[in-house]
Amino acid sequence: MLDVIASILVVLLALWVYEIANAIVLVCQGFSVSFNLMGPVPLGVAGSSIESLSPWTKILQVPIAMGLLLPAGVVLSKKELPAAKAFLIASLGIYLASVYWETLSSLSMVPMDIHTCLYLAGTGALTTVLLRKLGPPLHLWYEPVRNAP
Repeated sequence: MLDVIASILVVLLALWVYEIANAIVLVCQGFSVSFNLMGPVPLGVAGSSIESLSPWTKILQVPIAMGLLLPAGVVLSKKELPAAKAFLIASLGIYLASVYWETLSSLSMVPMDIHTCLYLAGTGALTTVLLRKLGPPLHLWYEPVRNAP
């Protein structure tokens, strides 16, 4: 039960961290920002006339977010919470793949459907690699099914 609660908290933390990193980047560029919320979940950051923002500036959001999330990784590395660790690692994979998503505005000649497919494929690949390299052993996730006699 503790693993489920920790997993939910990791997902909320990852959402907040990404939006806080977004706000940090926007404030550093001189924009005023506000958070759009649905209960405790941030839905995005609204800024004043952010259309003029360089895609390279938005890419800075990713290392800031990863840096803000690393303390949670240090804490979770000392605990036996395999699902929470997996959610944290998946969040890092999503952050890494979002570098591509944040550069979409500079690649306007490619249709949005293709961008979305590339982003989802990149997220899946990065998350899979990170989970295999850093994640909890698979035997902690499930009890193997044995053939009944």
